[in-house]
Amino acid sequence: MQKVLTRADVLEYSRKGIKTIVLDEKPVLTDLARDALKQAGIEIRVGGSPAPAAQSRPQPAAASGQSGQSGQGGGYGAGGTGVPEGNPVARKLATPTIDKAPFRDIICSDKKLVGTFIGTPHPVITEFVGHLGFDFVCIDAEHNAITLETLQKMLQGLQGTPTYGMVRVPMIGYEYISGALDIGADALLIPQVRTLQDIENIRQFSLYPPLGRRGCGPSRLWDYGDGIGQLGTPNGDLNYTTNVVVQIETVQALENLDRIIETDFIDMFFIGPGDLSMDMGIFGQFSNPKLVDTIMMIREKTAKAGKRLGVFAGTFEAAKNWFDKGFDMVLVNSELAIMSGAVSEGMKVLASTLGR
Repeated sequence: MQKVLTRADVLEYSRKGIKTIVLDEKPVLTDLARDALKQAGIEIRVGGSPAPAAQSRPQPAAASGQSGQSGQGGGYGAGGTGVPEGNPVARKLATPTIDKAPFRDIICSDKKLVGTFIGTPHPVITEFVGHLGFDFVCIDAEHNAITLETLQKMLQGLQGTPTYGMVRVPMIGYEYISGALDIGADALLIPQVRTLQDIENIRQFSLYPPLGRRGCGPSRLWDYGDGIGQLGTPNGDLNYTTNVVVQIETVQALENLDRIIETDFIDMFFIGPGDLSMDMGIFGQFSNPKLVDTIMMIREKTAKAGKRLGVFAGTFEAAKNWFDKGFDMVLVNSELAIMSGAVSEGMKVLASTLGR
């Protein structure tokens, strides 16, 4: 199998002071690896013969009405970031410290995803939890006092970790949906979806024209303007960076379920058993056959429609049970609940030792 070199591999060679990498055959290079090779001044030799020098990604032609100057930054495509190979929008944002695939590739794969909610409004907590092994964290701006400015800082805290950042927005509104995407959320979790009109509003607020009416601008998503020219690249998927996960948590959503799950731009749905049980009038009765049968009905219908499905779990053991039942994604409680559980158990051990 052909060797794949990532940016992390190149940085490790550079850390060791290696300037020439000798391999038996030409490797596959990620876009970030190509850039890192050039920056570190490292060459690749195949079978003892010099390999072609790593090429930087091609620069986009200046759009009509633009100066075409590069390297100045801060404008609509004025910077010299260039257009990556392959799908230009799929590779949109080159993170400075780690090579991550677009989150759409992960959501649409067969990979089982494990995450947790984050309720503490500070970037240190996302940076810390980002190193604990979760595939993603979901910053919960619905039930916590987290503003858009703080959300951006929390997403920046994840930048140097292997963990993706999902945001649960407070409600279905243009300023929340478009705003969270512009600050670089890898995905959105949309609560309180009840009707087809809700779905249409999400479409309009999250997708670029002609599919929606979301505006474009020099946001963090597009390197503060330096990468926004990629939106004008022919044959690029303008909405590849838009990943929407819709919550099914009300009786009204169940009544419209068949048509909701047919929505073409939504790849994953999510069940909140707590809210769903409350709306069904059986709050907290998680073993109630009525709730259990409803959840499994949702799983069967989404699977038949070829859509992925996530669910909330209070514990890691409960998460295992959901995966055993065929779910694709589980959010395991929250960072505060996990910490609380660990502290409570530890204090019980100390209490018994101290005779309390």
